[in-house]
Amino acid sequence: MLGLDEADRIVDTIVAHCRKENGLPLSIAVVDYRGDLIKFARMDGASWNSVRMAQVKAYSAAKFRRDTSTVSDWMAGIKVQLCDWADPDVTSLGGGVCIWDEQASPRLVLGAVAVSGWPQTEVDEEYARIGIAALD
Repeated sequence: MLGLDEADRIVDTIVAHCRKENGLPLSIAVVDYRGDLIKFARMDGASWNSVRMAQVKAYSAAKFRRDTSTVSDWMAGIKVQLCDWADPDVTSLGGGVCIWDEQASPRLVLGAVAVSGWPQTEVDEEYARIGIAALD
């Protein structure tokens, strides 16, 4: 189960890494397997748009059971678009990363973490993965 203690570790790790690297101020969201928000943090100076984007990236990763950077290709493969989901809270922008229970068979999504604030979504995703690594 993914709870507040795990979400705290994820967020604290991302914030510490960002400060160490003198990175841009970020917004960070951690959600459970349904996409419900467990924890949200906005660093001082984070852009207003990053607040909403972090939350929808995390929700989308949990909902689709895949990292958001892969959503566009997956949807193209099944011939659907984001608007087909009738859900205004989904996105295909990178930066949302699933947290998997690798011990379960089949493996299960425990939740997701998303970062927003960098112009390059690849960097957002890298920071999200750094946070998830704190759970090991």
